[in-house]
Amino acid sequence: MANLKTLPFLLILLVACISVRPEQPQQVQEVPVVQPPQPVPEPLPITTYDQKLPTRTVKQTGLATIEYGLTEDNQPVHVKKTGATWNYNYQNGKLAEIKGLKNIEFLYNQNRISAIDLGSTKLTFNYDSRGRLVEVKGGHETLHFDYDSLDQIRGVRRGVAGKTSLDYDKQGKLKYITRGLKTTNVHFDDKKRLRQFDGDETQFIMGYWRDNKLISLTGNTFGQGLGISYGPDYPPREAQIKYVEDTSTFAAAYETTLYKVVDEYVYCKHVRRFKDLLFEGISYAVYATYFNNNVADYIAMHYKCIPYEE
Repeated sequence: MANLKTLPFLLILLVACISVRPEQPQQVQEVPVVQPPQPVPEPLPITTYDQKLPTRTVKQTGLATIEYGLTEDNQPVHVKKTGATWNYNYQNGKLAEIKGLKNIEFLYNQNRISAIDLGSTKLTFNYDSRGRLVEVKGGHETLHFDYDSLDQIRGVRRGVAGKTSLDYDKQGKLKYITRGLKTTNVHFDDKKRLRQFDGDETQFIMGYWRDNKLISLTGNTFGQGLGISYGPDYPPREAQIKYVEDTSTFAAAYETTLYKVVDEYVYCKHVRRFKDLLFEGISYAVYATYFNNNVADYIAMHYKCIPYEE
């Protein structure tokens, strides 16, 4: 009987001894977050230039001390002057960039100049189906070019108002340049060299030396006149500018290199008298006939002139 009496007690004790374990939290397996693949940046294009080394030099003294470095075929490589150096880079034989106080990039399409990029300004060149330059945009005014059936430039329109008209003789030589109400007569000599401009307020006479090299600019446009003296012998190794505003002297070991630098210097510094205009009739006539180049090259020359002028 005693055992029966203690049975309920034992059962209670057994229940008390069994502890209820707290429920274990279910473990959640962490799934790693898969990051989407990051795009690999494309490498910046590497601009490669033709290897051009200056093998010829022209030294300028007088108005300034300047060294011009050129290749064997007289392509400019550098212009070094006090406080500034200009370097020329080429691609596929064409001038691609001039780097200096300003950076000037020349772009091409189908072997024709398509743009000139100065960073803050970009000129674009548009051509028609016959390859003729018909428009230049990006300057102070858009230029429009009109042609005749012989592909000669007959008119250059600036914006909506200004226009320069060009007329030719039967041999295709430029005869008249008209801007507004002012007409300038253009004369050539018996060797088909551009010789003289005559207008109401303009007289501009060009004189030549051996090798058809320009040696004088006279007429009321140049006051007492500008002369270029080559020597001391032939072929020349020196040239001296004789002008009230310029007494520069140039020296080189090769006459073709000397001619190249002096011709471009005189054109940039003295023939281009209206440097803010992208097109001006007289400077275009000189450039197209003396350098035998087209109107797109004429406009590009405005920017190639910067190392000579600054």
